[in-house]
Amino acid sequence: MKTHTTNLTKEVVKIEIGTEFNEKTQAISGYFELDIESQAKFVKAINQIINRGKGKIILDMRYINYIDSSGLWAIFEGHKKALHNNGQLVILKPSKDVKRVLDITKMSSKIKVVQTEEAALAVLGAAN
Repeated sequence: MKTHTTNLTKEVVKIEIGTEFNEKTQAISGYFELDIESQAKFVKAINQIINRGKGKIILDMRYINYIDSSGLWAIFEGHKKALHNNGQLVILKPSKDVKRVLDITKMSSKIKVVQTEEAALAVLGAAN
């Protein structure tokens, strides 16, 4: 699991997750499974962001092609921790299959799911 965080505003951080990170382009790529094997690393990455005082998080899920119950738990834990720190977690660009899981489990009724970064910023009250 590779992560890359970008400060979009003073308050908002975008986290991207994949299997590869290109230092030259600063881009994440490679499809990734958020499951029992990777959920601890994911929780650690979210906790590091929140511990730095950033509670408004955009979770870019474009490269997550599979999610199981432990991955759902990890996202929900990140969401709860963000809320407890006066923030919010927004899910950006989940794949069709992952979006279906989010909908079936009703996770998408608890955590806002959007398709554009601008929409995510608007949800977080940080639109330009």
